[in-house]
Amino acid sequence: MRSSGCSTTTPKDSGPGFAQATRSDALGPTSIVVIDDDWIALSGLREIIEQNSDLVVVSACRCAAGAMLAVEKYRPAILILDVHMPDRDGVELIRDITATSDVKVIVFTTALPKAEIVSVLQSGAEAVVFKDQPASTLVSCIRQVLAGGPRTRQGLSAVACGDGQLLSPREREVAERVAMGARNKEIAWQLGISEGTVKLHLVRAYRKLRVDNRVGLVLALRHAAGGALPAITFVSLAFV
Repeated sequence: MRSSGCSTTTPKDSGPGFAQATRSDALGPTSIVVIDDDWIALSGLREIIEQNSDLVVVSACRCAAGAMLAVEKYRPAILILDVHMPDRDGVELIRDITATSDVKVIVFTTALPKAEIVSVLQSGAEAVVFKDQPASTLVSCIRQVLAGGPRTRQGLSAVACGDGQLLSPREREVAERVAMGARNKEIAWQLGISEGTVKLHLVRAYRKLRVDNRVGLVLALRHAAGGALPAITFVSLAFV
Protein backbone atom coordinates (compact mmCIF):
# COMPACT_ATOMS: atom_id res chain seq x y z
CA MET A 1 0.00 0.00 0.00
CA ARG A 2 1.30 3.44 -0.84
CA SER A 3 1.84 6.00 1.86
CA SER A 4 1.28 9.73 1.55
CA GLY A 5 4.12 10.42 3.96
CA CYS A 6 6.97 12.58 2.72
CA SER A 7 10.55 11.61 3.39
CA THR A 8 13.91 11.58 1.68
CA THR A 9 17.02 9.45 1.77
CA THR A 10 20.55 10.34 0.77
CA PRO A 11 23.72 8.28 0.22
CA LYS A 12 25.47 7.20 3.43
CA ASP A 13 28.79 8.67 2.32
CA SER A 14 27.51 11.89 0.80
CA GLY A 15 30.21 14.38 1.58
CA PRO A 16 30.14 18.04 0.45
CA GLY A 17 31.76 17.39 -2.92
CA PHE A 18 29.47 14.43 -3.62
CA ALA A 19 26.33 16.40 -2.75
CA GLN A 20 27.35 19.24 -5.03
CA ALA A 21 27.87 17.05 -8.11
CA THR A 22 26.40 18.60 -11.24
CA ARG A 23 26.39 18.03 -14.99
CA SER A 24 29.54 20.12 -15.26
CA ASP A 25 31.39 17.82 -12.85
CA ALA A 26 33.11 15.62 -15.41
CA LEU A 27 35.24 13.86 -12.77
CA GLY A 28 32.42 12.29 -10.79
CA PRO A 29 29.27 10.28 -11.48
CA THR A 30 26.14 11.94 -12.82
CA SER A 31 23.90 12.95 -9.91
CA ILE A 32 20.27 11.86 -10.00
CA VAL A 33 17.29 12.56 -7.74
CA VAL A 34 14.39 10.07 -7.79
CA ILE A 35 10.82 10.71 -6.63
CA ASP A 36 8.10 8.13 -6.06
CA ASP A 37 5.69 7.77 -3.14
CA ASP A 38 6.28 3.99 -3.05
CA TRP A 39 9.37 2.84 -1.10
CA ILE A 40 9.59 -0.34 -3.16
CA ALA A 41 9.64 1.68 -6.39
CA LEU A 42 12.33 3.98 -4.97
CA SER A 43 14.50 1.04 -3.95
CA GLY A 44 14.10 -0.49 -7.40
CA LEU A 45 15.02 2.77 -9.10
CA ARG A 46 18.15 3.17 -7.01
CA GLU A 47 19.20 -0.40 -7.77
CA ILE A 48 18.66 0.03 -11.53
CA ILE A 49 20.56 3.31 -11.67
CA GLU A 50 23.48 2.46 -9.40
CA GLN A 51 24.35 -0.68 -11.34
CA ASN A 52 26.07 1.89 -13.57
CA SER A 53 29.25 3.30 -12.04
CA ASP A 54 28.82 6.66 -13.78
CA LEU A 55 25.35 7.27 -12.32
CA VAL A 56 24.48 7.88 -8.66
CA VAL A 57 21.26 8.62 -6.75
CA VAL A 58 21.97 11.54 -4.41
CA SER A 59 18.46 11.72 -2.97
CA ALA A 60 15.25 9.64 -3.00
CA CYS A 61 12.02 11.47 -2.18
CA ARG A 62 8.41 10.45 -1.61
CA CYS A 63 6.61 13.76 -2.21
CA ALA A 64 6.70 16.95 -4.25
CA ALA A 65 7.96 19.11 -1.37
CA GLY A 66 10.90 16.78 -0.87
CA ALA A 67 11.62 16.85 -4.59
CA MET A 68 11.85 20.64 -4.66
CA LEU A 69 14.20 20.66 -1.67
CA ALA A 70 16.39 17.89 -3.16
CA VAL A 71 16.75 19.69 -6.48
CA GLU A 72 17.73 22.91 -4.70
CA LYS A 73 20.22 21.16 -2.39
CA TYR A 74 21.88 18.67 -4.72
CA ARG A 75 21.52 20.37 -8.12
CA PRO A 76 21.22 17.00 -9.91
CA ALA A 77 21.73 16.52 -13.60
CA ILE A 78 18.67 14.29 -13.85
CA LEU A 79 15.37 14.15 -11.97
CA ILE A 80 13.30 10.97 -12.32
CA LEU A 81 9.75 11.08 -11.00
CA ASP A 82 6.34 9.48 -11.16
CA VAL A 83 3.67 12.03 -12.10
CA HIS A 84 1.22 10.41 -9.66
CA MET A 85 2.23 12.29 -6.52
CA PRO A 86 0.33 12.21 -3.19
CA ASP A 87 0.65 15.91 -2.39
CA ARG A 88 0.70 17.70 -5.74
CA ASP A 89 -0.08 17.41 -9.44
CA GLY A 90 2.97 15.93 -11.15
CA VAL A 91 2.67 18.11 -14.26
CA GLU A 92 2.64 21.27 -12.14
CA LEU A 93 5.66 20.00 -10.23
CA ILE A 94 7.61 19.44 -13.43
CA ARG A 95 6.69 22.90 -14.64
CA ASP A 96 7.92 24.53 -11.42
CA ILE A 97 11.13 22.51 -11.24
CA THR A 98 12.13 23.18 -14.85
CA ALA A 99 11.32 26.86 -14.41
CA THR A 100 13.65 27.22 -11.42
CA SER A 101 16.51 24.88 -12.32
CA ASP A 102 18.28 23.39 -15.33
CA VAL A 103 17.76 19.77 -14.22
CA LYS A 104 16.52 17.44 -16.96
CA VAL A 105 13.32 15.63 -16.00
CA ILE A 106 12.45 12.06 -16.98
CA VAL A 107 9.01 10.79 -16.04
CA PHE A 108 8.98 7.16 -14.88
CA THR A 109 5.39 6.04 -14.57
CA THR A 110 2.70 3.54 -15.47
CA ALA A 111 0.91 3.72 -18.82
CA LEU A 112 -0.58 7.14 -19.57
CA PRO A 113 -3.21 8.23 -22.11
CA LYS A 114 -1.77 10.04 -25.12
CA ALA A 115 -3.12 13.42 -23.94
CA GLU A 116 -1.41 13.06 -20.55
CA ILE A 117 1.89 12.10 -22.17
CA VAL A 118 1.75 15.24 -24.28
CA SER A 119 0.87 17.33 -21.22
CA VAL A 120 3.87 15.91 -19.36
CA LEU A 121 6.23 16.69 -22.24
CA GLN A 122 4.80 20.17 -22.71
CA SER A 123 5.38 20.89 -19.02
CA GLY A 124 9.13 20.55 -19.56
CA ALA A 125 9.91 16.85 -19.15
CA GLU A 126 12.52 15.53 -21.55
CA ALA A 127 11.11 12.02 -21.83
CA VAL A 128 8.69 9.43 -20.50
CA VAL A 129 9.68 5.89 -19.54
CA PHE A 130 7.04 3.34 -18.62
CA LYS A 131 7.49 1.08 -15.60
CA ASP A 132 6.64 -2.07 -17.53
CA GLN A 133 9.61 -1.52 -19.86
CA PRO A 134 12.97 -3.28 -19.31
CA ALA A 135 15.32 -1.58 -16.86
CA SER A 136 17.74 -1.02 -19.73
CA THR A 137 15.19 1.34 -21.32
CA LEU A 138 15.40 3.73 -18.38
CA VAL A 139 19.21 3.71 -18.34
CA SER A 140 19.32 4.19 -22.11
CA CYS A 141 16.93 7.12 -21.84
CA ILE A 142 19.04 8.73 -19.09
CA ARG A 143 22.09 8.56 -21.35
CA GLN A 144 20.18 9.96 -24.33
CA VAL A 145 18.95 12.91 -22.28
CA LEU A 146 22.44 13.60 -20.92
CA ALA A 147 23.79 13.51 -24.47
CA GLY A 148 21.38 16.20 -25.59
CA GLY A 149 18.38 14.08 -26.65
CA PRO A 150 15.73 13.07 -26.97
CA ARG A 151 14.08 16.46 -27.42
CA THR A 152 13.44 18.16 -30.75
CA ARG A 153 15.52 16.83 -33.64
CA GLN A 154 14.65 17.15 -37.35
CA GLY A 155 11.19 18.61 -36.65
CA LEU A 156 10.23 16.32 -33.76
CA SER A 157 8.34 18.17 -31.04
CA ALA A 158 9.07 15.65 -28.29
CA VAL A 159 9.94 12.06 -27.62
CA ALA A 160 8.76 9.48 -25.13
CA CYS A 161 11.01 6.55 -24.28
CA GLY A 162 9.18 3.27 -23.98
CA ASP A 163 6.09 1.98 -25.73
CA GLY A 164 3.55 4.83 -25.68
CA GLN A 165 1.66 3.57 -28.73
CA LEU A 166 1.80 7.00 -30.40
CA LEU A 167 2.95 5.54 -33.66
CA SER A 168 0.71 2.57 -34.30
CA PRO A 169 2.47 -0.80 -34.17
CA ARG A 170 2.23 -1.14 -37.97
CA GLU A 171 3.42 2.44 -38.60
CA ARG A 172 6.33 1.69 -36.33
CA GLU A 173 7.22 -1.51 -38.16
CA VAL A 174 7.12 0.25 -41.52
CA ALA A 175 9.16 3.24 -40.27
CA GLU A 176 11.85 1.03 -38.75
CA ARG A 177 12.21 -0.94 -41.98
CA VAL A 178 12.53 2.28 -43.94
CA ALA A 179 15.28 3.34 -41.52
CA MET A 180 17.08 0.09 -42.30
CA GLY A 181 16.96 0.84 -46.03
CA ALA A 182 14.10 -1.39 -47.17
CA ARG A 183 12.00 -0.38 -50.19
CA ASN A 184 8.21 -0.29 -50.10
CA LYS A 185 7.94 -3.53 -52.07
CA GLU A 186 10.31 -5.29 -49.68
CA ILE A 187 8.43 -3.99 -46.65
CA ALA A 188 5.13 -5.15 -48.12
CA TRP A 189 6.54 -8.63 -48.67
CA GLN A 190 8.09 -8.78 -45.19
CA LEU A 191 4.89 -7.70 -43.44
CA GLY A 192 2.43 -9.50 -45.71
CA ILE A 193 0.57 -6.35 -46.73
CA SER A 194 0.08 -4.49 -50.01
CA GLU A 195 2.49 -1.86 -51.27
CA GLY A 196 -0.35 0.67 -51.14
CA THR A 197 -0.87 -0.07 -47.45
CA VAL A 198 2.84 0.49 -46.83
CA LYS A 199 2.56 3.92 -48.47
CA LEU A 200 -0.47 4.74 -46.31
CA HIS A 201 1.41 3.89 -43.11
CA LEU A 202 4.37 5.97 -44.27
CA VAL A 203 2.18 9.01 -44.93
CA ARG A 204 0.72 8.73 -41.44
CA ALA A 205 4.19 8.38 -39.92
CA TYR A 206 5.39 11.45 -41.87
CA ARG A 207 2.49 13.45 -40.48
CA LYS A 208 3.07 12.37 -36.89
CA LEU A 209 6.83 13.01 -37.05
CA ARG A 210 6.41 16.24 -39.03
CA VAL A 211 8.64 15.24 -41.93
CA ASP A 212 8.03 15.31 -45.67
CA ASN A 213 9.82 12.27 -47.06
CA ARG A 214 11.80 9.09 -46.39
CA VAL A 215 15.04 10.95 -45.81
CA GLY A 216 13.41 13.15 -43.18
CA LEU A 217 11.85 10.09 -41.57
CA VAL A 218 15.16 8.24 -41.36
CA LEU A 219 16.99 11.30 -39.97
CA ALA A 220 14.28 11.88 -37.37
CA LEU A 221 14.32 8.28 -36.22
CA ARG A 222 18.09 7.99 -36.07
CA HIS A 223 18.74 11.33 -34.39
CA ALA A 224 16.04 10.92 -31.78
CA ALA A 225 16.67 7.26 -31.03
CA GLY A 226 20.46 7.40 -30.93
CA GLY A 227 20.61 4.06 -32.72
CA ALA A 228 18.11 2.33 -30.40
CA LEU A 229 14.92 2.58 -32.42
CA PRO A 230 12.94 -0.19 -30.68
CA ALA A 231 13.14 1.61 -27.34
CA ILE A 232 11.66 4.90 -28.54
CA THR A 233 8.16 6.14 -29.23
CA PHE A 234 7.91 9.45 -31.06
CA VAL A 235 5.39 12.10 -30.06
CA SER A 236 4.52 15.00 -32.35
CA LEU A 237 2.69 17.65 -30.32
CA ALA A 238 1.26 19.23 -33.42
CA PHE A 239 -0.61 16.12 -34.52
CA VAL A 240 -1.89 14.44 -31.36
